Amino acid sequence: MIIALAQIDGRLGDIEGICDRIVEQARLAEEAGAHVMCTPAPLFAGILPGSLVDSPDYLGDLLAALQRTAQEVGITCLVPAVIPCAGSQLFEVFMLKEGRLIPTRTLVASRRSGDLDEVWAPPVFDVDGVRMGLTFDLERDIDRVPTGTDLIVYFQVSGFDPTDMATAAVAAVPDGHFRDLAVNSRRWIACMAPVGAFDEAAYTGGSFVMDDNGRVVAAAPCFEEGLVAQEILRGQMPPAVPQNELPVFHQDAWLWEALVIYLRDNLAARGFTRAAVLLAGDLPSSLAAALAVDALGSRNVTGVLVERGRIFTPQQQASEQERLSAVRALAANLHIELAEHAAPRADWLFQSGVPADESAFIAQAEQLIARTEAQARGACLVSSLTKTDYALAGEVLPMPYLGSVAPFGDVYLTHLEFLARYRNGVSPVVPARLVTLNAVEARMAEALAAVRRGMSALPTYADRVAACLERLEATQVDSILDAHVDRNRGAADIASAALPAEAVRLLLMQVRRGEATRRMLPPAAIVSARSFAERAWPQALAWSDLGHEDDEERPTVEGLVKAEVERFERNAPDAGERIRGEIIGLLGDILGLDPDEQEQLQSEEGRRRLQEGFERFEQELRRAMGSGGGMRPPMGPGPMLPGADGEGYPFFSQN
Repeated sequence: MIIALAQIDGRLGDIEGICDRIVEQARLAEEAGAHVMCTPAPLFAGILPGSLVDSPDYLGDLLAALQRTAQEVGITCLVPAVIPCAGSQLFEVFMLKEGRLIPTRTLVASRRSGDLDEVWAPPVFDVDGVRMGLTFDLERDIDRVPTGTDLIVYFQVSGFDPTDMATAAVAAVPDGHFRDLAVNSRRWIACMAPVGAFDEAAYTGGSFVMDDNGRVVAAAPCFEEGLVAQEILRGQMPPAVPQNELPVFHQDAWLWEALVIYLRDNLAARGFTRAAVLLAGDLPSSLAAALAVDALGSRNVTGVLVERGRIFTPQQQASEQERLSAVRALAANLHIELAEHAAPRADWLFQSGVPADESAFIAQAEQLIARTEAQARGACLVSSLTKTDYALAGEVLPMPYLGSVAPFGDVYLTHLEFLARYRNGVSPVVPARLVTLNAVEARMAEALAAVRRGMSALPTYADRVAACLERLEATQVDSILDAHVDRNRGAADIASAALPAEAVRLLLMQVRRGEATRRMLPPAAIVSARSFAERAWPQALAWSDLGHEDDEERPTVEGLVKAEVERFERNAPDAGERIRGEIIGLLGDILGLDPDEQEQLQSEEGRRRLQEGFERFEQELRRAMGSGGGMRPPMGPGPMLPGADGEGYPFFSQN
């Protein structure tokens, strides 16, 4: 059996367009001799479809289109799509075969148990003599697939995460990923990796087929579309892809290319073929322009430069000239159009007598100028905000952050230096003076200054915050944010000798305060272990993580349960005595005993006499029933046979 992997990109949810691509790829796969073809998982609805799949019109259109596609393809096709299932959502795999549309997971689960309880288990079926299993979570399901399965098809769902090499598909194989799973399970693995951007998730491609010896025998390219076909040969050693021809994962290179894919597809989905970037002469905006050029081409990118006024000293004049020179040099290196504007006038701010923040006004004016230039050219305004800016947004209004998309919104500021070094290694476009730690520190100082401006209503508190945070280096700020946001660590776990507890608390408090503002900022690519799109807290939350003392014992749910179990065990004898007392009280009420007589019954002697009385009472009842009702004499203890009268059990047990 020959399997084909169609690594195709497409507009998310373009049902008709995607189905046309499936038909096209199926014909190519059939020409290559393939018997079955797989397509990527997020094509139709992405990986977070929300309530889309609950729409009967969407589901109806999807199924109707797939039914028409099933009649047009000449080979079996496996097409994943999200469907509603038992109040939840399920990644179903539709099999398009001989004109029929078959929901494999639902069908196999129904045949296994007669209901849909096993719908979450990996389905297994035969295709041309090869037993195949399907999964969306390879590590979890590889041991759940029944014995005798020859091939496991793994549909990758998770988007690219630089901290998880496995999300780079074939590029992770040289480092040892996937090989142990194939060797230990003695099964072939076909990894169907998506390529492109779907909502905020980015995928790098790199689909591959691996034999049961952990050797890659076929692979699709990374960062572009491709179609690979491979014959599954059990017990044989087909030719493998040479080790030196496999792509080698490099974090910065893969992250850059993933962001290029994200920006290109995101703008195309919005109907844009051009981009505009406000160039501030700093590292983030310079790198954003370079990213836009790599995604769209230099002819389709416009840089916007706005001069800054209110310069009073020679030092300020020299700094401004250096900034302008850096922007012009960048535009020349990238071969992009540069639209220059004079400084916006802010005199009225001071003539009005109303207290105002001049820097905030200038930032808003520059953004409005950039948006006007973008609209005039039919371009999308690309924001240069980083994940650090998103974390420190606080209560600052989003006006200075106008933009339609923020490709670096899930990348911390300090990491941009490494991305710039990688991009300059390809071709030196970003001015060298910006690819330094000093440039990063300068941009971090501006971000912390914005934090202080956001607290202008509390000047004393703002001064204290500024004095505390200014002592931190840029790498320390980002390390605190990374530990809290990406790894979910609390203030007490983050604080150390190098990271003062007060500074940690203030940064975490600022992250909490920015929840509402972040929801008004441009969407960002998801390229981390935990983006702000995934980490959503109540925006009106009053609680902040202030940490705790090292010797303070923190309660846990497990600890509370353990304490209750221990308490119950300690009180068990008392509980038994109380229950016996309640039973004797009930009997006493039935027999008409007064409280003194009931108390005598609860004594040791009373309980002994009561037991003897019960036994005599039972014997008398047995004799009476035996003489009057023809009941056979008891046969002694033992199990009661079906249909018997109950002999062998004490009277009260039978009744």
